[in-house]
Amino acid sequence: MAFLPCSKKHRTTVWNFPDDILLIIFISLPAKQVAQMRCLSKSWNALLSEPSSIKSHLHRSIQNNKNDRILLHFSKLFSFDSKPFTARPYRTPHLELTNFIKLPVKPQSENSRGKVIGSVNGLICFKYGSNHKAKHNLCQPNPDSYFIYGSDYGSEDIYIWNPSLSALLTLPPYSMPSHSIQQFFRFGFDPKTDDYKVVKITQRLLISPNTVVFMEWLPVEVYSMRNGSWKFITRLKNISDFDDLCVDGHNSHLHWHSYYYRGWKYLEINTILAYDLGAETFREIPLPDSLTGSNVKKVWIKLGVLAGKLCVMSTVPGVERQLWVMDEYGVAESWVKHHFFPPFRGYIYPYGFTLQNEFLFQVRFSVLGYDHGLYDPVAATTKVIKLGKNERGKVIDYVDSLVWVSPAEQRERNCCSISQFQF
Repeated sequence: MAFLPCSKKHRTTVWNFPDDILLIIFISLPAKQVAQMRCLSKSWNALLSEPSSIKSHLHRSIQNNKNDRILLHFSKLFSFDSKPFTARPYRTPHLELTNFIKLPVKPQSENSRGKVIGSVNGLICFKYGSNHKAKHNLCQPNPDSYFIYGSDYGSEDIYIWNPSLSALLTLPPYSMPSHSIQQFFRFGFDPKTDDYKVVKITQRLLISPNTVVFMEWLPVEVYSMRNGSWKFITRLKNISDFDDLCVDGHNSHLHWHSYYYRGWKYLEINTILAYDLGAETFREIPLPDSLTGSNVKKVWIKLGVLAGKLCVMSTVPGVERQLWVMDEYGVAESWVKHHFFPPFRGYIYPYGFTLQNEFLFQVRFSVLGYDHGLYDPVAATTKVIKLGKNERGKVIDYVDSLVWVSPAEQRERNCCSISQFQF
């Protein structure tokens, strides 16, 4: 049987593929290639600009590349003048990848330093500037979280970076009180409004020659990437801000320790303070009963996220390390105790859990010094990661992402132009 050649009128090419077939093809490509496809056709640009298309590509990136995932380790205070981070594959974390990501143009002048705030859906939020030379220092375990800035220091700039697209967004300036302050930042995503937000919490301090007095918490300021602006919301009470592994903020909530002082000798960790990125409200979530009460000052606690659920890692003197997972979010009675930690001797500092639910930690041996491990609870195996002596910093999962880092109005005007960003 002879086949007649197709006429030009009915010839099938990629340009007249149905949208559902095109989408299957496009979401299997790396994000940067998909971004280039948007610039070839108005119809393709419209298709690939749809939030559903971006979510489909993101879902495929997260689900289909579990064996090829990359961990990025940023120094606690990094500089674009030197090596700001290392990239390591999950499967062989002892190896380092070189030239993995093209760095953005240095945002500020020399001697500036940066600190990663958080990472969600492939976007990395960081602050960068010269403010890390503090006016005062409270000499706490995490000095950067306790820097006190005075009126003679300008504010640091905040950036949202998509390394997959080499796209960098500079946020507008935020408020900077003239008196001495501490500032804490967090980054999260609200799926209900498809919006990425930065939360800034500021504490006013009274400085005297021999002491630092905590005075009050100022109104919380929130940046919305969709709106492209900051706004003030409510005040809150004391928080503790230690977060070395950035997995918070994925499920429309951010979390902090919430504490209060009893006398002046020690602080008591009281509850978990949760911020709803959609409703823009704070609420308290009780800790497990065994981590509160009269022994609270002896309990070391760190918050995390495991398999999308809020968790608490704790160490009580004379008691084994504990992991508590909240099965039903916000319900105090749903805390469930797990035995999870790897069988290592020596002091273990937990970073938390990766997006692949592996436990990242630092362990200190009396003879060997410091090392880092990535523990797989399913296989009950640990991989060694060489991150440097006592180098905690921030560790995040690299996710190939099409998420556009610009306000919604700008996205609609210039949705296929990458040149508007510095890279």
